[in-house]
Amino acid sequence: MSEEAQAALSKGDRLSALHRIFSAIVLSRVLLTRMVLGNLRLTPKLDLQWRARHRAARKQLVTADPVSAPSGTWKLMNFFFRLVLRGLGLSDFKSTMGRFLGAHPPRHPTFFEAVHHLYRTALERRDKWGLLESLEDPSVGKGDFVMHRGKRLTVSFLQSIDELYRMQSVLGFERNDPVVFCEIGAGFGRLPQVVLSAMPNARYLIFDLPECLTLSQYYLSTVHPDWKLALYPESKEIFRAPETLKDYRVAFGLPHLLRELPKDTVDVVVNIYSFMEMPPAQLEAYFSVFEDLKVGHLFIKQHKCEINVFDSAVYTPKTYPVRPHWKLLYEGTSELYEHVFEAVYRVTGRLGKG
Repeated sequence: MSEEAQAALSKGDRLSALHRIFSAIVLSRVLLTRMVLGNLRLTPKLDLQWRARHRAARKQLVTADPVSAPSGTWKLMNFFFRLVLRGLGLSDFKSTMGRFLGAHPPRHPTFFEAVHHLYRTALERRDKWGLLESLEDPSVGKGDFVMHRGKRLTVSFLQSIDELYRMQSVLGFERNDPVVFCEIGAGFGRLPQVVLSAMPNARYLIFDLPECLTLSQYYLSTVHPDWKLALYPESKEIFRAPETLKDYRVAFGLPHLLRELPKDTVDVVVNIYSFMEMPPAQLEAYFSVFEDLKVGHLFIKQHKCEINVFDSAVYTPKTYPVRPHWKLLYEGTSELYEHVFEAVYRVTGRLGKG
């Protein structure tokens, strides 16, 4: 962290960031109570197969390059997620882990419904593929939702449509194009669920820490049992074989496995709200990997000003380690949140207008 950035990180900034974290915990006190009670049971609530996959991922991560280790923020989050997995399992994850991954609770039912209506209305003018009418949020995960014309709506679902159309409008790919997306930290899998449902020939690579990797594998395999998925740990060898990798709609891996991908494999790298939670050295390592792999484009969505108190870092749109020869194709405020920016960069550029 530079001396200027350190100076900008005042005591008030630190306290504000810590207050935001504390508020999230307090607002989740009912969930915390459920989690504590669930962990009093002698046997884990998490199904055996997902326990085995989670255990294998954690074991492998320990031996991986330290730069792939969880940041300070995610050490705390993953400790909490492990307790949730053990005590509550995955059946209602949108009301447990999902609360911290964008699945918003209805604090006030009328306003909750109004937000969904307004956001959907704002997206209608950009809905060139008719996704608002043809898709809905899956019921898997038992989260809170609003019914609109017989379809389940959630903010997470609408954000995913929003993000897909942002990438499409900037990069110019078409619905049937065989685009390969790669997401660093996919949460419970909301964006790949929408992208792959909308684009029949697209493929998706997900690299994540063990807890969220377990969650997205559960979610996408449950919603789409007919999809061919490369689950971890079986996927380890698949990432090194480009011809085999093409056979899978989704492949899941730990962060360090990103380096194993063949060059020129990825058309679009995606990161939503987690680059800002990494220490600068880890962020630099990821951007170096993108360069080495010759990815096509990078789409990021982060806070306009993020104070990362765990790693003593301050991030703004101009502080990400973008290489001088990468071209900024788009930068703007998100449709939903004033404090969030989106940016699209051309790294090597292989798609449409990119």
